[in-house]
Amino acid sequence: MDVSRKLSMVFVGVGGQGLMTAARVLAEAAVDSSTKALVAETHGLSQRGGSIEVHVRLGNVYSPLVPVGEAHVVLGFEMIEAARGVKYLARSGMLLTSETIMRPPLPGVRVPKRAEIESVFKSAGIRYYVVPARAIAEKVGSYMTENMVLLGALAGTGLLEGLVDMYRLRARISELPYADKNLAAFEEGLNTCRSTCGNL
Repeated sequence: MDVSRKLSMVFVGVGGQGLMTAARVLAEAAVDSSTKALVAETHGLSQRGGSIEVHVRLGNVYSPLVPVGEAHVVLGFEMIEAARGVKYLARSGMLLTSETIMRPPLPGVRVPKRAEIESVFKSAGIRYYVVPARAIAEKVGSYMTENMVLLGALAGTGLLEGLVDMYRLRARISELPYADKNLAAFEEGLNTCRSTCGNL
């Protein structure tokens, strides 16, 4: 693996969406590939559906936290949280986000529509791609595999090349419960993003 490279990512979403599982699987696969991996979780009320941020850094890195404005990738498991996580993106960074929008637990809070959120991304000049993660997860038979869809989309960007061996990553996914569905979700996410995300 390329010891001189580094990749800084921030996973953002809501408690219960499997962010830590995705981060752990990726970090373990990186270590299996002889790449240094650092993971740090920061969250509020994650047990009650609150916001979660997981910082994942691979390669030639020494601090687990990604500074604001320095993430190569923000991986959004929920669109509202993705909008909040944009601050971490480097100028040349990429946002990958699920199309999922979850209603905040507080009553009377207006939930923005997808088009409104995307308009924020567009006006900021962000490179982004909306992954149909919920639809893909349901296609493979379990909405709980959305996190693996997004991990596959991340792999589809090509940014993990030289840092994480895909065989090692698939091997780690195969250790999860319902491995067949999780692997299918990963492959669908990878194929969905492979032809599009690398050209953003």
